[in-house]
Amino acid sequence: MVTRPKNATTHPGAILQDAQRVRRTKEEIEEEKEVKREETRAKLKKMAAEKTRKANGEAYLAQLDAMEDAAIANAHSEFPRQKLKNGLQ
Repeated sequence: MVTRPKNATTHPGAILQDAQRVRRTKEEIEEEKEVKREETRAKLKKMAAEKTRKANGEAYLAQLDAMEDAAIANAHSEFPRQKLKNGLQ
């Protein structure tokens, strides 16, 4: 009987070792969970800040629009049209 060339250098248990899961301790698992929680908190905090910034921007734009409307209304009240002598405006 002849050994095949591929099997000459292959360890018989290598296939089983590659298929086994890497075991972790409870501490390692808790560390990974805590890291994920912190990442989630950071994402939520960033999203809340972005939402606040957007709301502040929209409020500022609304304030500018109101100021512009007030300025236009004020301009019309300060300079009323004068009637011409022949009655045309």
